[in-house]
Amino acid sequence: MEILRAPFLTSARSVSIWLTIGVSGAACARGQKALILTRAPEPVTTSVAVSTFDTVWAVVRNSYVDTVFVASKWSSVRDSLRPRAALITNRGDLTDLLAATLKHIPDSHFYIIPAGAAENTEIPDASEAGGSTGIAVRAIGSEAVVWMVDAGSPGAVAGITPGETVSRIGDRDLSAALRQVLALPEAARPRALAEALYSFNRALAPATGKSVNLQIVKGGQKVCYAIVAAPVTGTVSQFGRLPPIAGRVVMRRLSGKESNAGASCVGVIAFNIWLPALAPELEKAIDGVSDCAGVVIDLRGNPGGVGAMVMGFGGYFVDSAISLGTMRTRDLSLRFAMNPRRVRSDGSPATPFEGSLAIIVDPMTASTSEIFAAGMQRIGRARVFGERSAGEALPAVMDRLPSGDVFVHAVADFTDPNGNRIEGAGVVPDEITTLSGKALAEGRDTALEAATRWIRSQPASQHLPASAPCRFHPNFN
Repeated sequence: MEILRAPFLTSARSVSIWLTIGVSGAACARGQKALILTRAPEPVTTSVAVSTFDTVWAVVRNSYVDTVFVASKWSSVRDSLRPRAALITNRGDLTDLLAATLKHIPDSHFYIIPAGAAENTEIPDASEAGGSTGIAVRAIGSEAVVWMVDAGSPGAVAGITPGETVSRIGDRDLSAALRQVLALPEAARPRALAEALYSFNRALAPATGKSVNLQIVKGGQKVCYAIVAAPVTGTVSQFGRLPPIAGRVVMRRLSGKESNAGASCVGVIAFNIWLPALAPELEKAIDGVSDCAGVVIDLRGNPGGVGAMVMGFGGYFVDSAISLGTMRTRDLSLRFAMNPRRVRSDGSPATPFEGSLAIIVDPMTASTSEIFAAGMQRIGRARVFGERSAGEALPAVMDRLPSGDVFVHAVADFTDPNGNRIEGAGVVPDEITTLSGKALAEGRDTALEAATRWIRSQPASQHLPASAPCRFHPNFN
């Protein structure tokens, strides 16, 4: 069995640009449907099906940190489902069986990456990392709304704008899916909402050149679009057996005018995934805002990544060694200790940022992003804004199965510096800023506005240390 022992990385949801085609609302009303091509199911031998089921069951028995669950319930799952494995003759039925098996586990980070998506062993070109329409959606109540449209993207060219309601993606009724989420018990909603939003946004990121059929409410009318995805942009990287992922780091400096406050700038750093390949870009971004009054780390939509990165990244913002929390497996405990960054990657001296720090999260913020946000919040280094995060914080590894699929499974638990569990609970913002369709349509980012407003309200002594030397920003001579 091939095993990758590393903190788990969830799949990226990147954005890119290309061609769009709009059609009238009348065409929507006629209920146009895309042609669906089917093919014979891929055969799987009974021996492979049984050994794959047995491997999944054994891996959970031997590594899942919740030993009470394993001792009390896991054997009955095997006894009830294993007979189905002996009847399987195709991959589709095997996939269904594994999904039914993993559904019994109460925590996140247990699922299967299909063999076809897990075959890559080298870093391909960016064109192989998938595509996107440039549109991102979020939920406001039981409606899916356009949250962001990349400038120049297929969605932007089509005239799709933030704040508009997306009623359908393909044949899927998004409102119906969100109503199902809202009907769940309150404790189950954050994770269910995260998974629903992940699925919506995955559908907006098909392979390059493939089209996505959308139904959007514009001015009270339903308008259909067929949007063709283009290659993603960003630093393409491969982690373990996951498909290629395009990581992106965006840095902005908001002037006083842009942030509706005083003269000093506020730095904003957003990135879509925690990948080692992005470390140089993150370092450059930190340098680019180091003279600002405060920094906002925007982790909205960031599903996680390499967990150990939080220690190095956190070192940019602390002046002494401090822990973000503890990861525990069955056999050992590991403190996520941050040490101040005193040296850059090129060997030049560096000083940790001592100004105010804000972090923005939303229902699609998960895993490593939650570890960082919760830890920085609970040691008092950052104030968190936005909406409650996904509550999917468990670290996991990947095992190759006899079927060729890859089994992603949690092998540890994580608690914050106060010993509280993040899994299931998520990160609750200090200041909750819910989405508004009206604000989105006006081009306003209420969470970012709240974060910058808080930074501006802090005493000047908290922005920069009194002894900090003055230096020219690299963009100026």
